[in-house]
Amino acid sequence: MPREKKNSKKVIVKETGYPPIREESKKRFWKNILLIGLLIIGVLLWKFKGQFIAAMVNGQPISRWQLNEQLQKKFGDQTLDGLISEKLILSAAKQKGILISSGEIDGRMKQIEERLKGKISLNDALKAQGLTKDDLRQQLEIQMSIEKLFDKEATVSTKDVDDYISNNKEAYKNATDPAVVRNEAENIIRQQKISDLFEQWFADIRKNAKIQKF
Repeated sequence: MPREKKNSKKVIVKETGYPPIREESKKRFWKNILLIGLLIIGVLLWKFKGQFIAAMVNGQPISRWQLNEQLQKKFGDQTLDGLISEKLILSAAKQKGILISSGEIDGRMKQIEERLKGKISLNDALKAQGLTKDDLRQQLEIQMSIEKLFDKEATVSTKDVDDYISNNKEAYKNATDPAVVRNEAENIIRQQKISDLFEQWFADIRKNAKIQKF
């Protein structure tokens, strides 16, 4: 007479020696896991709250998402255009072998500090404009790249300097050192010529650039 087939589940239980897990135990286990997960998330949110919350007003949070959304609406296009312009300028300069070193930027920053003549620190001057030293370094890299792109074309003659000083006598009426006056006038004229050359050049490369906005 053939033997009855034993239930496979009973055989497994018998072989393993472990009692079946009750449904209630399973629920308690997953509930504990969920509580631990929520606790960890809470700790992380508190630790990095500055990444998610921009401000608290009478106990009510203003999220980073809300802030970024408003900034995007008001300044998004303007900021994006600025970043595109920087990318175009630096790429064009690089193609011509123009790279601005950290040492060159440091030198220009030192000149700026000397011009302030201790009246205000560089950090305070930047803070008043909502800038940091890193922002200034980035701006100087762009400015110095432009200067190197057009420096050879932006020539200044003696007549240019004489005419400028003659047309701006009032600004230099108290000047005591003619060499300093001529040097300042020459720099102003050169910067103006570079600016004029840059505007035309940049309009052309911007027009011909392949730009996709998303």
